[in-house]
Amino acid sequence: MSTAASTRGIELTVDELARRAELPVRTIREYQTLGLLPPPARRGRVGVYRAHHFDRLALIRRLQARGYSLAGIGDLLESWRDGGDLGEVLGLSADQLVHLEEPGAPATLGELARVVPDLVPERLDDLLAVGVVEECDAGDYCVPSPSLLQLARDASTVGYEADAIIEFLRAIKHATDAVADAAVAALGERPAAAEPDNLIAFAARARGLLAHGTGRLAINALGRRLGIADEEAVPGGLRRLLQVEDR
Repeated sequence: MSTAASTRGIELTVDELARRAELPVRTIREYQTLGLLPPPARRGRVGVYRAHHFDRLALIRRLQARGYSLAGIGDLLESWRDGGDLGEVLGLSADQLVHLEEPGAPATLGELARVVPDLVPERLDDLLAVGVVEECDAGDYCVPSPSLLQLARDASTVGYEADAIIEFLRAIKHATDAVADAAVAALGERPAAAEPDNLIAFAARARGLLAHGTGRLAINALGRRLGIADEEAVPGGLRRLLQVEDR
């Protein structure tokens, strides 16, 4: 696929977009039907595509290469359409926030307080301890995973107590540390028969597959636990929302 920079400020027909993105026109139409690609602007009877359409096609291709189905990509995009508040504060687009390798973001204390006012500044030390926020140069902060900060914000917004949120984030840190340790122990040494190019390609793909796979297993496990949880502890409406069936 061509570089996205070559589309900046350019208006494209669907045929021109297809050529630049190296995709059949029918694939672009399918993505629009599925809601993965925003509709073009209209100029008379002609649809006009711009840079953000090209960027979205590039995102879809990257996620497909890392094991996501079109349905899974649709779920990711949908999950962030209503979560723009964090992106607006930290200057991240919705597309950046669904990358498997999230871009991370710098943040001032004031910005963190706007995103999670129930946790910052009072529980900032806890957020630092669990790695959701890190100290960076010049006294500012970094957010390694905007997704987790958005999760903390959403949980706070619906009424979960700060102690419960911090404990959940601490458990995530312990679990991810264990996954990282297991990956290093199992895959840290180069196989004697591995070709260097193949090993590099494996490493690049494995990171995305690990992120997707562990996330999916966590969601499946959550669904099983909610399926046997006490009805009083987990109301039926919340249970149905959180349980995820394979598609």
